[in-house]
Amino acid sequence: MGKDEPVSAESSTQATAEAVPETSPSPRAEAGPMESNAVRAVRRTVCALAAAGAVAAMGVAAQIAVHPTKASADPSASVWQRLRMCESSDRYNTDTGNGYYGAYQFDLPTWRSVGGSGLPSQASSAEQDFRALYLYRMRGWQPWECGTILGLQDDGDGGSGVVPVRGGSPHPGVPPWPGVQFRLGDRSADLRTWQLQMRKRGVPFQGTGYFGQTTLKYVKQLQRDNGLGVVGYIGPKTWSAAWTGRVDPVHSGPAKPTSRVPAWPGVQYRLGDRSTNLKKWQLQMRKRGFPFTGTGYFGPTTMKYVKQLQRDNGLRVVGYIGPKTWRAAWTGKR
Repeated sequence: MGKDEPVSAESSTQATAEAVPETSPSPRAEAGPMESNAVRAVRRTVCALAAAGAVAAMGVAAQIAVHPTKASADPSASVWQRLRMCESSDRYNTDTGNGYYGAYQFDLPTWRSVGGSGLPSQASSAEQDFRALYLYRMRGWQPWECGTILGLQDDGDGGSGVVPVRGGSPHPGVPPWPGVQFRLGDRSADLRTWQLQMRKRGVPFQGTGYFGQTTLKYVKQLQRDNGLGVVGYIGPKTWSAAWTGRVDPVHSGPAKPTSRVPAWPGVQYRLGDRSTNLKKWQLQMRKRGFPFTGTGYFGPTTMKYVKQLQRDNGLRVVGYIGPKTWRAAWTGKR
C-alpha cells in the first residue's frame, strides 16, 4: 500500500488509499476451504440453490419485488467491525489465495448468490458492506464462522428475507461521504458536519466548516489512530472514521499499535514441519507458560499444545496452526 491517497483511489472500487494495514489474514476456521465442514455445507447449499435454475431465480426475483424496503433495524457498525476484524483483520482488499475474499471473507458462490460480481476483494468497501448486509438479511450470521466465535445473535432482520435497499449498509447512522476530498484551506457545510461529529467525540472543534491547522492536526491523528494512510485530508474512510473509528482527543503522537501480533506467515504448520516462524510461535507460547524450548520443530509436544490452545479458545481442534491459532498465541486464552 502507498502513502498517498489519490482521487482515483478514494472513489474507485479498489479503495486502497486509506487501507488498513494487514495484521493477519482471518479466513474461515483455520485458513482453508477444507477446514470447516460448516463452511463446506454453506457452499453446497449455495450451489444446490444455484442448480435449481429458473425456479430459484424466479423465487429470488419475486422476493426482491415483494420486499424492496429497508428492514427496521440491522446490526450496529461496531458489531460489523468486530466481524470484519475476526474474518479479515478488517481488510477490504485481502485475497490470501484460499478461496475467500475481502473484509467479509466471501467465497465466490456466496458472493454471487447476493448479487455480487467479480472478486469481492476488488469491490469497493461500500459494495462489500451492502452484500454482507444482503447476506445477513437472507441468512443471519449463519454463513460466517466468526459469527459463532463472537457469539453474535440474529436480530429481527437476520434471515428475514427483506432485501436491503442500496445505501443500507453495516454503517447505519454515517452520512454518505460527499464525494469531495477536504484539504487545508477548504470551507464547506459538509466539513462542518464532520467537525461537529468529531466534537461529539471529544475533539476540540468549533464546527466552523473551515479546514485549518487544527483540523489538519486531528485529521492526521484520526488517520494514525485507525491505521489509515496519514495523508492529511479527508477521504471516504477518514470521513467514516469520525463516526465508526477510534477517536483519542488527548493523543498527541503516533498511535501505539493496538496489537503486537506478528502477521500470520500464510502457511499452515503441521506435524513434522520446521520453520523459524514456528519457532517464533513456540517462543510466544513459552512466554505464556507453555513448556516449549523453541526448536522450530512441530513434534508431538507442539501438537498437544496446539490442540489445547484451540480447545481453550473455541477454535476447531484441527491440530495444525492456521491464522487463528497463530494469533491465539498472543491474544487468546491461556
